[in-house]
Amino acid sequence: MNEKEFETLLEDYLPEEKKSGDVVEGIITRKEMDYGFLDLNAKKEGRIYASEVKDFEIGDKIEVKVLREDDDNIIVSKFMLDKAKELASFNVDDIVTGEIVKKIKGGYTVKIGKNDAFLPFSLARFEKDKDYTGQKFKFIIKEKNKSNITISRIDLIKIEEEKYFESVNVGDVVTGKVKEIFDFGIILDLGAASGFIHISEISWDQVDNLHERYKIGDEVTAKIIEKDVEKNRLKLSIKQLSEDPWIAFEKSHNVGDVVEAVVKGVLDFGIVVTVDGNSGFVHVSELAWHNGSKELKNYKVGDKFSAKIIQIENEKKNVKLSVKQLSENPWNTVKEKYHIGDIIEKPITEVFDFGLLISLEKDIDGLLHVSDLSYKRESNLTSKYKAGDLIKFKIVDFNDEKNRVTLSAKALLDDKWDVLEETYDFDKSYKGKVMNVQDYGIFVELEKGIEVFIHKNEFSWDKREHKEYKVGDEVEFKVIVIDKIEKKLSGSIKQLEKSPWKEVTEKYKKGNIVNTEIVEIQENFVLVKLTDRFNGIIPKRELTEEFLKDISEKFSVGDKVEAVITDINEKRKSIALSLKKVQEMEEKKELDELMKVYGV
Repeated sequence: MNEKEFETLLEDYLPEEKKSGDVVEGIITRKEMDYGFLDLNAKKEGRIYASEVKDFEIGDKIEVKVLREDDDNIIVSKFMLDKAKELASFNVDDIVTGEIVKKIKGGYTVKIGKNDAFLPFSLARFEKDKDYTGQKFKFIIKEKNKSNITISRIDLIKIEEEKYFESVNVGDVVTGKVKEIFDFGIILDLGAASGFIHISEISWDQVDNLHERYKIGDEVTAKIIEKDVEKNRLKLSIKQLSEDPWIAFEKSHNVGDVVEAVVKGVLDFGIVVTVDGNSGFVHVSELAWHNGSKELKNYKVGDKFSAKIIQIENEKKNVKLSVKQLSENPWNTVKEKYHIGDIIEKPITEVFDFGLLISLEKDIDGLLHVSDLSYKRESNLTSKYKAGDLIKFKIVDFNDEKNRVTLSAKALLDDKWDVLEETYDFDKSYKGKVMNVQDYGIFVELEKGIEVFIHKNEFSWDKREHKEYKVGDEVEFKVIVIDKIEKKLSGSIKQLEKSPWKEVTEKYKKGNIVNTEIVEIQENFVLVKLTDRFNGIIPKRELTEEFLKDISEKFSVGDKVEAVITDINEKRKSIALSLKKVQEMEEKKELDELMKVYGV
């Protein structure tokens, strides 16, 4: 064997050099605290982390990957070899399970076996502000190269949704957990998909508050009632898992049946109830034959009571009920007992601004409207009437529709007005109490409900006299006008005595010569006293034949004069006199006497 052949043979037996990245087989020779050592059939031992060989024994043969070489050892790793093999085994579209390690720029780092993968935010379908660190999810491999993997959760969800939608059909019963709660419905997490239950599909009964009924995470079973394949949406129903209670109710109940109702809500106009799981309503007018509003206050949520079915609304799935129809209508008894025209006296039950309520019988009221109290306008009734006061009235009408009796106190006055002139001798004077005082006159009570109006012009014959009256004063008067149509009486205080005009005209006639005195002097006339209450007027031109520039030059107040009445004006209520004509009459008389003596 020559030298060259020997070198070739030696090369076959000498340990070969190990390069970074090589995959080699080694035998575990020893294990220390931090490292293990391998026989790699090389010039140097292989060194490996102790944790990588903890499950192996000395003498075991393992496959490792060469990482690098230092002065003493060849550094190898079984983990890196396994990681590389695992990476090589992954393929695009593979479904893998990974754990969220941390959030980084643009997405998340996810641990898949021994390898790290990148999950972009756009492919995660995670809530923005929620921390998912440490949570495990399934993903689909979106992209892969020699060292990196990009994964997607959203694509896997879509695939699973499509598979799920293919596997379910309308009518299937599914179970999920409450994911979200709205005022109008809830969303269930069905695992691979979500389903929506509208509030109307929660129960056959009316549901008002879903937040009180459910909480996040509650497990709910529901029935699929609609499947939208294009949008991958499911509509669910809880109530359709059971039979509609209306169907059974409709078959077993009729109008007139008496049922038990449970109060669900009290409104201003009635009570919302349930009857055998169905919706019902009692209007306030059906709670009592009389004053249902008052009866409404006696009901509260949860109360149970009996009622009669008065209407079954199939389209609305609603039943209308009545409580009052369980007893006889007291209206029939009232119409037998009372008649139009009856005059009754009863206590007032309630006082309102619009009138008085009077109880005739139990559950039957009569209304005495403010317009039927008196012929004068009444106001502020609460200050004039109170509950318990007795009041006399007349029945004038029966309202069968409202079960109400119409009453009138004013109608009693009609009867009085018909015989008013027979009752009173209006040639006489009467006394009454002042009930109301106005600027233009006073109202005096002749009797209860009948008042006499006295205008201020009728207070006194002397317009200069100022008379004042107050409420409660007693005055004497005469009735001077009777208006039966308008139901009004007018009176006068001054006509209790003879008018100054009548007094003077009875005493004096045109042509009478009177001896009187001047009581007042004005620029163009003087006033002379005819009676204590009436003065006559003498114009300036009738005082004398002479020209008078100023009456006061020749006449004074208190002067005694003789004058003749020249005019009595009924319309103006004035009497004119003349001094000048008295002188003319005397001159004529003298002439007449001379003519008798000397005339031919």
